[in-house]
Amino acid sequence: MEQPRHLTNTSFLGHPKGLFILFLTEMWERFSFYGMRAILVLYLVDQAKGGLGWTNANALKLYGIYGMAVYVLGIPGGLIADRYIGQKAAVLWGGMLACIGHFLLAAQNVMLFMIGLFFIAAGTGLLKPNISTLVGSLYAIGDQRRDGGFTIFYMGINIGAIVSSLVVGYVAQVYGWHYGFSIAGVGMLFGILVYLLGQKYLMGVGISSRAMLGNQAAQTTITTNKAPFTKEEKDRIWALVLSFIGIFSFFMAFEQAGGLMNLYTDEYTNRYVFGWEVPASMFQSLNPAFILLLGPVIAIIWNRLAKRYKHISSFYKLGIGNIAVGIGFLFMVGAVLQRQTPGIEKSSLHWLINAYLFHTIGELCLSPVSLSFVTKLAPQRISASIMGAYFAAIGFSQLLAAWIGEKSESLGDLRTFQLIFFITLMVGLPFIIFNKKLATLIHGAE
Repeated sequence: MEQPRHLTNTSFLGHPKGLFILFLTEMWERFSFYGMRAILVLYLVDQAKGGLGWTNANALKLYGIYGMAVYVLGIPGGLIADRYIGQKAAVLWGGMLACIGHFLLAAQNVMLFMIGLFFIAAGTGLLKPNISTLVGSLYAIGDQRRDGGFTIFYMGINIGAIVSSLVVGYVAQVYGWHYGFSIAGVGMLFGILVYLLGQKYLMGVGISSRAMLGNQAAQTTITTNKAPFTKEEKDRIWALVLSFIGIFSFFMAFEQAGGLMNLYTDEYTNRYVFGWEVPASMFQSLNPAFILLLGPVIAIIWNRLAKRYKHISSFYKLGIGNIAVGIGFLFMVGAVLQRQTPGIEKSSLHWLINAYLFHTIGELCLSPVSLSFVTKLAPQRISASIMGAYFAAIGFSQLLAAWIGEKSESLGDLRTFQLIFFITLMVGLPFIIFNKKLATLIHGAE
């Protein structure tokens, strides 16, 4: 049987052209999202330049609730796509909701600001799991290019993130918060435009059963989709559940970047570079910059290890990712210890840079691999729903991250950073130790 055109067209770096459209769409969506993320907590606590003047604890609490909502709403976002409108339409509607939300943030009205956060969370819940599912749909079952496609897609995320942290962060902290939020909204507009213009390269993917078959035929399909899972499918679902534990702990640590670490950078880090005090929000660009630099290196290392050892599964990489992000927090422990030295008020910048370096190494080991892992193991009839559950795990981890950030005021930064290190170490090690046994659950999917 001849494969659909979207699976055979390989004019974009050896991958389907549709990947280029999704790459650019996600790049601009992440530009808007990470730009707003870089300045959100700083805007909430700012008292001198038109911010809301909240306490650190309240700012971190809202940041955690918002972060959780962004990802947990991926569950209904996936269900809506699977059952009703399809992934392709869900991405478009999600982008439009998020765009409206970003411009509401710029209105300088507290009520509209809260409504704007809700719109962004709802829009991202529709867009995020479904655009990732669309990437997986571009490849036939067993296509070895799938992991590479997700890596390229992941580069789009981080190009958007690095540019937004520099541009949105600088403009917001120097010229005004509402200008920063407005630029984030413009980025989302560009993402929607790219997506609309590239629809011809996404023919045949991301369409709901109802759209393809009509309501009556779709009902038959839905009934068929409720058939019991096979033993192999059940094992793979359990494998995904276990992987979500590692994903949860990793992002609990990693997502401190926009909250606790952002505040630590602003208040307790010597940010002078060649006589210029760099705005704290701009350091959010370190992670995506390291990703662009180290992404190819990490990929080469894993490829060489895979040729030498047969049992390096995605579970193993989940373990390494957790341990690496934990090591990053050991550098933050060093930063606090330096600050406790008599005569030193702020810690040196190198501690922060090294922390983000190891956070990035951990992310490169875990995040793109986990996205591909979900699309490989999830039964096709619930693929978007499982992707929604994946993002929900990240969402709940953000709530825990915010709670830990709040508790840092009573625990102290030193004990908080030590706690995060031990949690990620205890979660990461079993994935490495029991790698071979865990790999049997996926029944050769990798």
